[in-house]
Amino acid sequence: MTSDHISTRRIADFAEIFDGPHATPNRRASGPYFLNISSLLNGRLDLSRSDRVDEVDFKRWTRRVTPREGDLLFSYETRLGEAALMPAGTRACLGRRMALLRLTADDVCPRYLLYKWLSPEVKNLIHRHVIHGATVNRIALSTLGEWRLHLPSLPEQEAVANVLGALDDKIEVNRRLAATADELATAVVRSLPASDWVRLADVADVTMGSSPKGERLNEDGEGLPFYQGIRDFGLRYPSRRVFTTAPIRHAAAGDVLVSVRAPVGTLNLASEEMCIGRGVASLRPQDRRPYLLFHLLRGIPEVWAKYNAGGTVFGSINRSQLEDLEVPRPAGVVAEQFESRLRSLEGTLAAAVAETHTLGTLRDTLLPKLMSGDLRVREAEAAVAEAV
Repeated sequence: MTSDHISTRRIADFAEIFDGPHATPNRRASGPYFLNISSLLNGRLDLSRSDRVDEVDFKRWTRRVTPREGDLLFSYETRLGEAALMPAGTRACLGRRMALLRLTADDVCPRYLLYKWLSPEVKNLIHRHVIHGATVNRIALSTLGEWRLHLPSLPEQEAVANVLGALDDKIEVNRRLAATADELATAVVRSLPASDWVRLADVADVTMGSSPKGERLNEDGEGLPFYQGIRDFGLRYPSRRVFTTAPIRHAAAGDVLVSVRAPVGTLNLASEEMCIGRGVASLRPQDRRPYLLFHLLRGIPEVWAKYNAGGTVFGSINRSQLEDLEVPRPAGVVAEQFESRLRSLEGTLAAAVAETHTLGTLRDTLLPKLMSGDLRVREAEAAVAEAV
């Protein structure tokens, strides 16, 4: 990409800006989606994190605008810099703190605009224009149209979008593969014959987390990964973000991780040695069948629910309550058969998650270089071809 092909344009010259109502409708179990800031995840729209509304509220919430395919969805309060494209075939309305850009020019590629929004260029613009409030930070939509973005020619935009899009498409394939493996594993456990119920302490060794001092934490990769709560929990494994050089309580690969503060009972698996903080406990299965224990615990939401209710302001479960938890225990032969079936599905899931992490890291490396012109499209294509 050369400077000869790049123009600097106001957002208002190629897009319209719309925001959603400054209110929240009643949530429903079904109906059109209500897009909130939780719906935005790493450049994609995660509808599983979105609420739903009925048809009456949908009409009210779409009086100004109805999101349509190709619109750029973004947050203008908190989680600034997050964005996603509106997919086809989805009925949805904008929620609070959400806005969209709708292209009015035919020489701007929607997917390129998404990657532009995720780039350092827009992050710097956000930093320059952010309004620091008492509770949340925001950007003013009234002046957003005056922001200027560097845009190359349409063919160059499409070439960049195709390169980065190939990674995101593969990431989406892996996400669906992992979700399918997860659903199949759940179905396997549901087919278990009736089991005896025993105390959790009779089938697993419990370690309650303890948090190091704040000055011993870092985000530079020094020491062991540290998890205070569920913020970094994923579909199955937590993602590294915070580390500590002074771990107190450890979890090992294969331990089941469970949140002991609201929401109590959220589960993950440890894929490596780590430090666990006050909001997490580790459960080490005494029979060395971690997948079966994980799924059995995930299959008793009604048991966990009472620790998230009961009139307390903040749900929690202590060590004795956790150890006394009643959990199902299949017979030894049956347990081993089901662990074997789960092991195969969990292997598929783990491979998909690992490849997604690798592809995501590559995308995050290529994106700023392609946007700045430091990396040519052909060079990026070669790197992507090796990865996918």
